[in-house]
Amino acid sequence: METTTLDHYWAKADTTAEHDPSWHPFVHHALDVCAVAAELWAASPRTQAAFATAFPAEPDPSRRRAWVLYFIALHDLGKLHACFQCKAPDVLPLSWPTLAARPASGCGRFDHGLVGYALGRKLAPTLPGRRPRGCPHWRGWLGAVTGHHGEVFDDEHPRLNDTKTLLDGYADPDIEAQDQAARRDWLAHAASLFLEPQGITADDSPPPCDDSARALLAGFCSLCDWIGSDSAHFPYRAPGEPAADYWRCRRQHIRDTGLLHRLGLLGESRPYPGLTALLRDGERPRGVQTLIDASHAARPGLTLIEAPTGSGKTEAALALAWQLLAAGEAETIVFALPTQATANAMLGRCADFARHAFDDANLVLAHGHRDLNARFRALVERGTPSAADTQPPASVQCAHWLASSRKRVFLGQLGVCTIDQVLLSVLPVRHNFIRAFGLHRAVLIVDEIHAYDAYMQGLLDEVLRRQRATGGSAILLSATLPSRIRERLLDTWRDTPATATARPAVYPALWRDDRTTPDCLPETEQPPGRTVALELWRDPGLRPDTAGIEALIEAARQGARVGVVMNLVDDAQWLAQQLRDRDAVPVDLFHARLRRRDRQDIEQRVLERYGRDAAEDGGRILVATQVIEQSLDLDLDWLITQLCPVDLLFQRIGRLHRHPRARPTGFETPRCNVLAPPEGTEDYGLHQLIYGDARLLWRTERLIRERSEARFPAAYRDWIETVYDDQAQDDEPDAIYGCHCGWRDAQRAANDKAIQLTRLNQTQFRDNDERAHALTRDGELGVDVLLLDHTGHTLEGEPLPATTDPAWEEARLLNTCPAPSSWKKTTLADCPYDEHGQVPLHMETIGPGRWRCPQSGLTYDTRLGLSRQDIG
Repeated sequence: METTTLDHYWAKADTTAEHDPSWHPFVHHALDVCAVAAELWAASPRTQAAFATAFPAEPDPSRRRAWVLYFIALHDLGKLHACFQCKAPDVLPLSWPTLAARPASGCGRFDHGLVGYALGRKLAPTLPGRRPRGCPHWRGWLGAVTGHHGEVFDDEHPRLNDTKTLLDGYADPDIEAQDQAARRDWLAHAASLFLEPQGITADDSPPPCDDSARALLAGFCSLCDWIGSDSAHFPYRAPGEPAADYWRCRRQHIRDTGLLHRLGLLGESRPYPGLTALLRDGERPRGVQTLIDASHAARPGLTLIEAPTGSGKTEAALALAWQLLAAGEAETIVFALPTQATANAMLGRCADFARHAFDDANLVLAHGHRDLNARFRALVERGTPSAADTQPPASVQCAHWLASSRKRVFLGQLGVCTIDQVLLSVLPVRHNFIRAFGLHRAVLIVDEIHAYDAYMQGLLDEVLRRQRATGGSAILLSATLPSRIRERLLDTWRDTPATATARPAVYPALWRDDRTTPDCLPETEQPPGRTVALELWRDPGLRPDTAGIEALIEAARQGARVGVVMNLVDDAQWLAQQLRDRDAVPVDLFHARLRRRDRQDIEQRVLERYGRDAAEDGGRILVATQVIEQSLDLDLDWLITQLCPVDLLFQRIGRLHRHPRARPTGFETPRCNVLAPPEGTEDYGLHQLIYGDARLLWRTERLIRERSEARFPAAYRDWIETVYDDQAQDDEPDAIYGCHCGWRDAQRAANDKAIQLTRLNQTQFRDNDERAHALTRDGELGVDVLLLDHTGHTLEGEPLPATTDPAWEEARLLNTCPAPSSWKKTTLADCPYDEHGQVPLHMETIGPGRWRCPQSGLTYDTRLGLSRQDIG
């Protein structure tokens, strides 16, 4: 059969596999990707709505779809080039014998995405009165689709000049002429398939494509290309089939096989039955939960829920998200939390929600150590093809395709993640637009929004602005939010910032971007007032003295579950050992400086022993760091904590008398003792370094001293606004004010730095690169140490799998322990990194469950964790 010019060009080739033919024509691959785009577009009203919001200049939905499909058809334009074709020399004798005999030059450094952008600029229609460079909107669309391998291109791209030698002079003139003819032919074919049926010509200008629109288009195109490039779903076909027939055939294939459902991209939500469906038997909506069904219309936008810890914000947020799903305003949910521990804890609650809200749901966990989570591994196992062949479909699973790449974390029906996974969507990392596309289909829920510093807040602001730009939705949760931060967050969703005086400071409250006043609770639903007694325990090191330690032990003997929250791991380890040395009551220690294998077990035990459903089996003491501060559902009888800013203090107090239950004698009312320095101290030492602003510590300490109790819920407004007030107080020491000014300037600089990063278009890092994750935090990240014995085995003497073994990565992570960044230049200064960015430490056994590294002097204890001194 005689072939046309276009039929000489391959897009996919594999001579090693059992493909017949061994190559897939360019036209077929382009139409595979367009077929995926057309079917996903048809099945996803939220995708259509996002494009409608992002491209307002084209009000006709059919014409908008036509432009999207037309440009997606051009995504691999750079493959219509002899240099690319020469990348498969075994295929050339079959596809293009002439080129096989006279190969092109410069093939090794060929980037078909960037070259496609450069070539496409020359093919852009020239509008009347414009210079020959063509239509500017064309370049915006073209840069988005040709950048589907990780970065969006524009005329300022630093490598664009490198493509000049690939635009002409790279091959014999007749071969270059054929390349040019093939590109013109494909543009004409694509226009006839997608534009002309809607009355659009190839010489017309597409609608404007701003930054948000380009990111949306790039994400959609990249997703469709991933699917359309898989030969398991789109087998290679020989050239010659009419394009229109092939296009219809591939679309029908996607529908007949239910491909998009099998991959986990589509799932049907159930009608919203009311918030009661999310509660336990016998429970009724309370507090802010009553506002969801009573007055909150299901419309896209920003909602901010402020309510006390333990008052049911999570269920309120999920119910509101379900309303949006049922109304067709969203198709998925992404739930972001501050830490891996809180994300792990939320996974189970979201699995229960998914069983209510979806017929079949794909639930994805996203953080750096998700593969160590047994619950998530079970979800992945249910979603493997082998499980689908032998078992009925699971109501909640994680499809293998979704689980196979971190880039796909937001594409299932429900994603639970750490906040850094969301922030990567606006940072200059490869394929950030895939994450952004997933968010645009979702209701984004962000918990504990007060927990992020100015740098992360700057990134979060940009996430919210982009969510708004595509008509998306976001729900923000906090118990303790200063008003200036609340105002800033709400203003990300507004064209004109509202004045602070427009919103009264009621509490609890549900704020919405379309109103200047919040939804308030009726008097009957106001949270019951409770008073927490506060007392300062003064000590130069902010540690319990001998009398304090005895008081903790006596409380546990009386049956109390006592919690002690320390700001420093060293302090937590010291106190736990002091308590254990007395061998009087059970003591648990929970912090982050543990091997992952040990932390998993400890985290689970903490939830079992101090959680809502903990057995009443006597008193015990939990010594912990900030890991229990956010989102963990713990219920303590008595709390002792080192001094910290008031909002974080209230978070810790939120673990105190969290649920109704019988309390031990002497602990019927909640009380919290705060470890503080001697009176008159203005230097808070390492605690000041942790929290940055000494004024927050000084003001919090003064309020505790003056008032000796906090009355909730009024304290959430009164205390927090007093501590975070920008105005200096009359009796504020000069040293405290000076420290605050330095901290304030650093915060502004960090916020500016974050905003500047989101404006960069260069994508230097892959999203699974630790350097990319470092961009989500301001300052230097900690260091991971791999703990081994002197033979290179685990501390328990188990050999590590070979690096080629799939089990190696999990084994490495399980035996890794985080260490502070400050140790890089001190304790670990003489310990080299390995090729995986970790520091291997070879330890010697010094006792049961205890080891010491002679080189660094560090010790490791399975119960205490990693320490710079032997406290065992």
